[in-house]
Amino acid sequence: MTTADKREKLHNLIDNADDEQLMAMYKKIEVYLLEKSNDTESSTKMDKMEVMKQAANDPLFLADMKEVMDDFGAI
Repeated sequence: MTTADKREKLHNLIDNADDEQLMAMYKKIEVYLLEKSNDTESSTKMDKMEVMKQAANDPLFLADMKEVMDDFGAI
């Protein structure tokens, strides 16, 4: 399987995940993302990670994201 194939499968998985599945996936890679963010500009990246954590639980943000994904789903 090529890298492009893996990326496509991951994108499809994320695009089709419900809120609970998305949170479960995020929890599995959260440590990696936090460690990676410590490599460069840690304070800025940590701030961004905190905002993304909050967004992951924001029903309005999630609804907006679903609407955008639905709009571009045919592409």
